[in-house]
This record gives sequence, C-alpha cells and structure tokens, in this order.
Amino acid sequence: MAKEIREWAVAILIAIVVIAVIRMFLFVSFSVDGLSMDPTLEDGDRVVVNKFIYDLTDVEQDDVIVFNSNEDSAYVKRVIGVPGDNVEMVDRTVYLNGEPLQEDYVTHQGESYMDNFTLSDLGVEDGVIPEGHYLVLGDNRPISRDSRDFGLITEDSIIGEVQLRFWPLNEIAIDF
Repeated sequence: MAKEIREWAVAILIAIVVIAVIRMFLFVSFSVDGLSMDPTLEDGDRVVVNKFIYDLTDVEQDDVIVFNSNEDSAYVKRVIGVPGDNVEMVDRTVYLNGEPLQEDYVTHQGESYMDNFTLSDLGVEDGVIPEGHYLVLGDNRPISRDSRDFGLITEDSIIGEVQLRFWPLNEIAIDF
C-alpha cells in the first residue's frame, strides 16, 4: 500500500512539474477581452499562445500576437509592420512599403479610429520601423486601441503568437 501511494505521489509530482514547465516556457492560454480583433477573434474566445516560437523564428507581418501593454493587461493584435518596413494608412487602406495590403479580415464599421496615419505621426523619425519594434493593428479598426494610439511595440513586450483558438468549441481554428 505504501509503495502504491509513493508511486501515485511521484506521478502527480511529475505531472505538476511538466504542466508548470509547459505554462512557464512553452504555451499559455489567453482570453480575448474586447472586440478589437473581431471577426477574427471575438470577445471571450480562448486561445493558446506559443511563447517560444520567436526564439526559433522572427516575428512576421500578419502574425496574430499577444503582448504586454504599458497601460492595461495584455493585448492581442495583428503585426502589420516589422523592422525596416514603412507603413501608412490612406483612405482606410494600409500601405506596406508602398504596396496596398489585402486585408480581408478587417472590419470597417463606423468612422472612429480610421484616420490616415504615417509612421512619422507615430513618432518614428525616419519613417522606417526600427530594429526591435513592430506596428500592430486590430482587425476591427474603428474601435481598436493599437499602434495608432500607443505607438510601436517592442520585441521584449511580445508574449507569443496565437496559434490555436480552442473556445468556443464549435469555432476551433489554427489559421488567423
């Protein structure tokens, strides 16, 4: 009986350590709060964030990421511009290095927060995103608080890339 209890205790301890390592270094769940990524991600959706992906690869344009903000809790947004890019918005169209982006995921409901902008408007002096910085925008542009409000985000603030929506169960997805 004592041997069986000891085996169970060891198994439970190993499971706790494995879960702690996974949550600490590899993956974390995140609950979407708000409508700024609608319709891609909706309020209350639960997602899995890959915390180590950017140790292996670079952050890329179009990645959906979670990052720590200086103002509130973590945000989820889409990466639009990476280091070396020039980004501007003219008449609701985002231009990346002079070429218009095809953004089928963007919602244009209403007029607020849809103003034209350039990187200079966001405090970027030479009009090119510097190393270690990224421009992020929400998919629901009229209501999204994003780089248009708080400027570029830093690489250090990125928690990871959204790789799976697991809730609600009828909307499980891996492609954003």
